[in-house]
Amino acid sequence: MSTFDHWHSEPPTFFTWFDVEQWFRDLAAEGEWPEWLVEVDAYWDSLELTLDQQVTFGQVWDYLGDTLGRLTVDREAERLLLEDGGDDGGNGLDVVLTRAAPDHDSGRRYRRPKWNENRVTREVGEALPRPNNAELPHGVNVSAFHSFKGGVGRTTHCVATARAVAASGQRVLLVDADLEAPGITWMLEAQGNRITFSFEDFLALLHGADEPDRAVAVARRHLANQEIDGVLLLPARRDPNRTEPPRLVPGDLLTPSRSRYFLTESLARLAHALGAGTALVDLRAGASELNAAALLDPRVHRVFVTTASDQSVRGTVALLDEVRRRAPSVAEDDPVPTVIVTQYQNSVHDGVVEDAAARLAEAVTRIMKGGVGTEEVAGEEDPTTELLVTTPLRSPFSAGLLALPASWDGVAAASDRAGLGRVVAGLADNLRAGVTPEPVADVSPSDRPSLPDRRRWLAERARLLTYAESAMEHVEDAGLLRTNSLVNLASAHRTEAPVEVVVGAKGSGKTFTFLSLCRRRTWGAFGADLGVRDIELDADIVPVLSSQNLSDRIGQDIDEIRRSAANRLAGVEGAEVEVPARDPKEFIDEKLQEDRTDDDWRRIWLTVLARSVGIPAEPDTAEDYLVELARRRSAIFVVDGLEDLFQGLSREPRQQQALRVLLTTCMEWMRKLRGRPLGLVIFVRRDLVWDAITQNTAQFLVRYQHFELRWDHVEVLRLVAWVCHHSRALPRASEDLVQSAGHDVLSEHLLSLWGERLGSARSREVGSQAWFLAALSDSNQQIQARDIVSFLKEAAEESADDPESTRWTDRLLTPMSMRRALPACSRQKIEATEQELSAIECIFTRMRTLDHEMRKVPFRREDVGLSLEDIALLESNGVVFLVENEYSMPEIYRHGLNFKATRLPWSRRSGE
Repeated sequence: MSTFDHWHSEPPTFFTWFDVEQWFRDLAAEGEWPEWLVEVDAYWDSLELTLDQQVTFGQVWDYLGDTLGRLTVDREAERLLLEDGGDDGGNGLDVVLTRAAPDHDSGRRYRRPKWNENRVTREVGEALPRPNNAELPHGVNVSAFHSFKGGVGRTTHCVATARAVAASGQRVLLVDADLEAPGITWMLEAQGNRITFSFEDFLALLHGADEPDRAVAVARRHLANQEIDGVLLLPARRDPNRTEPPRLVPGDLLTPSRSRYFLTESLARLAHALGAGTALVDLRAGASELNAAALLDPRVHRVFVTTASDQSVRGTVALLDEVRRRAPSVAEDDPVPTVIVTQYQNSVHDGVVEDAAARLAEAVTRIMKGGVGTEEVAGEEDPTTELLVTTPLRSPFSAGLLALPASWDGVAAASDRAGLGRVVAGLADNLRAGVTPEPVADVSPSDRPSLPDRRRWLAERARLLTYAESAMEHVEDAGLLRTNSLVNLASAHRTEAPVEVVVGAKGSGKTFTFLSLCRRRTWGAFGADLGVRDIELDADIVPVLSSQNLSDRIGQDIDEIRRSAANRLAGVEGAEVEVPARDPKEFIDEKLQEDRTDDDWRRIWLTVLARSVGIPAEPDTAEDYLVELARRRSAIFVVDGLEDLFQGLSREPRQQQALRVLLTTCMEWMRKLRGRPLGLVIFVRRDLVWDAITQNTAQFLVRYQHFELRWDHVEVLRLVAWVCHHSRALPRASEDLVQSAGHDVLSEHLLSLWGERLGSARSREVGSQAWFLAALSDSNQQIQARDIVSFLKEAAEESADDPESTRWTDRLLTPMSMRRALPACSRQKIEATEQELSAIECIFTRMRTLDHEMRKVPFRREDVGLSLEDIALLESNGVVFLVENEYSMPEIYRHGLNFKATRLPWSRRSGE
């Protein structure tokens, strides 16, 4: 046996010299290239091996014989034998062994971005040499659209992306680089536009010069006349009816006197000359040298379009792996490739699409983490980022795209009807010319506070707002944030008192909203602060029950609000109506000691309401007193803190009955009062509803869904802006912006908070806002207000102390501080969830005590000892979600439970 390692467990089959050359290429690709081998040159009749100075010829022959087999290597004849069909075995290649010069060049400098490289050396298995500059000229974003197979929708999605970029007001250069089967070119001709300059013309001009200046100048002059709605079109050729093969191809530009990436750099210069910050290139399908120049430049944002069919997916994965080997996206500024899965039908192909997405996402992940001969990107584990940047986009089947119209306008209209603009919206956002936000401006010119000071301001204000029980005590100017649920509540009750249930999870802002409502004192003031006009209802707000965790000062405020309302309702001027303490807990606890009917509990609750305004009612008189009150005045009773009153709700039938009657029977009694002069608004945790109402629970929740405290993405951003607004940490925004701005305006405003990306504006990192929303979402895509405020507190504190904070003068929250804040928020989330649900606390305790190797996601239910009931509870509360028979966990829970992400939730293939 030789001292050289074997690569193949069985010898390969060689039919021709092509197979021999490919075998050596594969050696390089797999990192098995022998140290002593400098270069391989295969010809139709011979094989030349160039060797270093140390290896002996005998060692080389030993290696070939041991690796390829004695029947393939004829050592005496110095030949490599090929398959011969059973004749005399004379078919083969002469093996010529030569020495390299002592100062030999490995051939690296001759490598070009092509699929087929002429010289077979060790370097063909390594990544191509990186560009000299991290960015393309003038910072232009160049994106190349490719597909392994034709007919998958590559061109239509490329056009849709170009139109989406242009719709933002930025010009975009769209290049039809499919010289063999152009598509965009035909659209332009059918539109009636005169084509005076083409991609072929641009290639010819570039071919004749070492610098692109003249080519760019000529192209700019003509392309100004080939613009449609902000899209500058560069067709493949001037005459679409000419069908012969191209006379000049991108590979012809690759000469030693030019940059390896001459074509993409020239396209970037052309886009800049045209006033475009983005260039999109529609490539030839398949593994063609026509697309190599664009796909093998790691600075190009590569977009791969595929159907979910196995053949198309396998080909795309293979191509992605080849890109990983030759041009991985490993530098900070390298864009991560995007994959678009097309032409599937929802519900029909769900399983196939999920499997395809998993395989494609894994391939993109490998590109991010480097190829052979490259180091993986350093950094902390961040599955949220990885998931966001690698998950394929999905473009379902649309019959309207089967037979496309001829013209540009026709294709655009068909794309709009199919919703392609929505599919590529995020991609278009990434491809728009990045606008780096200005450094955070000083808020107070007189004091000129430092950036660390402003970060501490944000941290302190967020700390005070984290818990509503203390927020009102310290934050006198905390206004009422306009959320959809509150606006819906006020808008639906302009003339009649609300009799509604406001459901919210723990941390959703339930108690904070209760306190904010009480502080308005009247329903009209509440509506006015929300911007709801024409409220005719003149009703006092009466706090009935409140959280036991309120500070003494806030508790005294609630008592004072209750007394003032009682005085006004009683018509007493200059005197005090005697009202009980703010918490009727003892009264309720006493009634819970015995079994009672639903009617008994209705009267008990009505007694609590009457006593809250100083009426000396008892269960047998409460209804009469409230009816008398309703004849004279209007009032709205407000209830919170039920979780303190019913701490054993999940296991105590009497408590369940009492709460069920409050949420149903009492509400119905209030609704029966003609004209509805009395209202009742109950703030209650969602889990308490499920425990108390065991039948038709979903129907009950649907009835009140318009008032539920759920935070959509716009409201999440609005809350973030609101906290920053009150902290004075960001440039002072208008109250209207904070309260009423839409998604795009809020996103732009918050660039000064967290920047465009979790890195520099041109880095390959995911967008900061997208990462924030994904990291804090549970598996039901819900984000709680407390988690948002807690995150801002943790990230601001980390940013103030971050040693690299001086690098990030364009934002308050540094990228590293945002990543480090997530585990702390996750631990707080776990603690809050355990306090909310005792059943989940038991499950979490068991999960935390698992062996280290078992605490990983995805996981199988049986492997971590969870019952079907356990899993159902975790799923319903957004803690886990099922993907192909395995369970994964959102980041907001995973960190707190100390589970390790071994692979992303979509990464498991069927059959494993």
